Amino acid sequence: MSSAEYLPFDPRVEPKNRLPAGTVDCHFHVFEDPAIYPYTANRSYTPTLAPWEAFQRMNDVIGADRAVLVHPSVYGYDHSTLYDTLAAHPDRLRAVGVLSTDTTEAEIERLHRAGTRGARVNILFAGGNQLADAEALAKKIKPFGWHIQFLVDVSTQPEIPAWSSKLGVPVVFDHFGHPSKPDIQDAGFRNMCALVKEGGAWVKLSGAYRVVDPINKWSAIKPFVDALLNTRTDRLVWGTDWPHPNIPAPMPNDGDIADAVFDWLPTEALRQQILVRNPEVLYDFPAFVKR
Repeated sequence: MSSAEYLPFDPRVEPKNRLPAGTVDCHFHVFEDPAIYPYTANRSYTPTLAPWEAFQRMNDVIGADRAVLVHPSVYGYDHSTLYDTLAAHPDRLRAVGVLSTDTTEAEIERLHRAGTRGARVNILFAGGNQLADAEALAKKIKPFGWHIQFLVDVSTQPEIPAWSSKLGVPVVFDHFGHPSKPDIQDAGFRNMCALVKEGGAWVKLSGAYRVVDPINKWSAIKPFVDALLNTRTDRLVWGTDWPHPNIPAPMPNDGDIADAVFDWLPTEALRQQILVRNPEVLYDFPAFVKR
């Protein structure tokens, strides 16, 4: 476990465009005061402080009305931050938790009532699940209509998409499948795209800087976006990945992240589907009514 702290998020948020009303930021984390919410000893990184208030300010500026809190690996199986954040913002938020194979039905029911709609299997960072846990977790969450969200490298494990299709629950791949080989012809990425095209998986358009050269990220990631748009647009969602933990410099700017959406999704119809309607289906949000 590294005790190093990682880059703080960029507090400047000045987008040129405003996202459509009802947009859901489908991937963010919060890192509150560790004296109140301690980190697990078994972790790969120690994050910098990134409280809810800072996230809310950022999301308000870019125009995201709703969001999905993804439980980070540094908290292990302790969902205290998740419960408290959801309780404070029940209409605005849904969540994805991290379950152990010993998690009881009663605990899953409690998480569900709080607004959790998926279980994350993170095999890239310490503190998460192992891939073998997914089969047991799928059986536990299926009665609740949840999905399994994978943080895996589809390049190094190209068999994962086909394997995941047999779990019997919807599956979601973080960050374009997090391929360590940034090539749209890579077998793992192509297998993931094939599964999406069949309707067997969802993919998050998030964390471009985790996949391609962070200096040229917006142009370099465009072929990946286009490849996914050629599968099924009703199986794609988008997220900022705020506060962008455990990444090398430079720290991305969230205004730029939001503006990239207008290049990736050039029509209003595409933006409505991927930013608003698809997340309502995947995360069980009610249809958005503009206030």
